[in-house]
Amino acid sequence: MKPYQAIDCGRYDYLELACIRGYPLKIELLQGEILHGKALITETRPDKSEWLLVQTATSNRAIRMDQLLAITPEQEGAEFGRVLIASAGCEI
Repeated sequence: MKPYQAIDCGRYDYLELACIRGYPLKIELLQGEILHGKALITETRPDKSEWLLVQTATSNRAIRMDQLLAITPEQEGAEFGRVLIASAGCEI
């Protein structure tokens, strides 16, 4: 896998909000895969890579944030709509 590229800080905030609210998400990955799951937590690993932990119907899955294309809350009344994650990053 390529070296981690930090995502835009403003977009990171949407991921954290999704975790705080426990939103079920439609998650679009850069490779074309689409997942559905509940946002659990974000984490930064020792190598400075950032990950989103998601609970799917079958397991928990860690997704490296620079592999995200977009997220969309699947909950009525969510505080945001579809957010494009893939774009310019920010320094960490």
